[in-house]
Amino acid sequence: MNILFRTDASNEIGTGHVMRCLTLAHALRKKGANIIFICRDLQDHLAEVIREKQFDLIMLPEPKKNVFIPKTTPHSNWLGVPWYVDAAETISAIKDMNKDISLLIIDHYAIDINWEMNVKKHVKRIMVIDDLADRLHDCDILLDQNLYHHYKDRYVNLVPESCKQYLGPEYVLLRDEFYSFLPHHINRDGRVKRILVFFGGSDPTNETKKVMKAFQQLSPHDIELDIVIGNTNTHKNEIESICNIHDFCNFHCQVNHIAELMYNADLAIGAGGTTTWERCYLGLPAIVITVAENQELIAQTLDQLGAIKYLGPKESVKESDIVSAIQDMMNNPLSLQQMSRKARLLLEKNMDQRQNLLLEILK
Repeated sequence: MNILFRTDASNEIGTGHVMRCLTLAHALRKKGANIIFICRDLQDHLAEVIREKQFDLIMLPEPKKNVFIPKTTPHSNWLGVPWYVDAAETISAIKDMNKDISLLIIDHYAIDINWEMNVKKHVKRIMVIDDLADRLHDCDILLDQNLYHHYKDRYVNLVPESCKQYLGPEYVLLRDEFYSFLPHHINRDGRVKRILVFFGGSDPTNETKKVMKAFQQLSPHDIELDIVIGNTNTHKNEIESICNIHDFCNFHCQVNHIAELMYNADLAIGAGGTTTWERCYLGLPAIVITVAENQELIAQTLDQLGAIKYLGPKESVKESDIVSAIQDMMNNPLSLQQMSRKARLLLEKNMDQRQNLLLEILK
């Protein structure tokens, strides 16, 4: 069974879409599927990461400068080329493979029904991974792992009636390393001795440094920070230098054991996105600063449910806000325990529902 992924990473898009596709790709490969990725040659692409995981990869050409891109979706420019050019190049790549493609999985905010209708005749089925519910799709399966009010109704009139929808955090795609930890065996007593700081692979606005500067104002002697960044982080040398002059900081770059770091932490400070659900699965209390507009509503919802502490979007959060939030967490161990339990409950059915999703994909 040949399964094709169409997704991208860049300094504008970030790394999250490719990373969650890699998570799904690993699970499908373990079930016997042959996986191929198609990505465009954008700045800060993750081609090396995909190849390191031993997946086949086809790179579409680097976009030319000053190309006019019709705004058919709110994120049309993320493709780097007009949608019809991307669709044509994808179709050409599929033909060159000379393979029957059982399923095309799309994780890209710039792709909508126009692209999908053009490519659909060259594959048996299409699956879309989305978070936004802001455009029409022509697909057979849709996955949106996010939690909103009325989230079960988000895609009414946006997908065909025949489309099978998998909605909510019970379908979150977690890497196998997370399933080696049984959440109900994790005992969090509410005391804060270790804090994990992680704002995704790229963190272009350097929220990591903002948190580190805030933490220096607290000067607690018995707390350690685990600072995690990705290889595409343009501030990594600066972050590493700061870590090297502070004994309480542990620097980690492009790690493969984030689940272990989350398991060992008592509190996390980071962005929204997929990492939100990884923290929730392990019942890790979190202070969240959103770094993209599409993360804000989810963060607000989780804050209202008591599963996280949401400070707001990055541009509105000051160091003093972070200091106050950390102090509040450290002074209220019972609240931290309650947050841990509420977060964990959101994903208590994840293992079973994830298997149901995989079975549908592999039909």
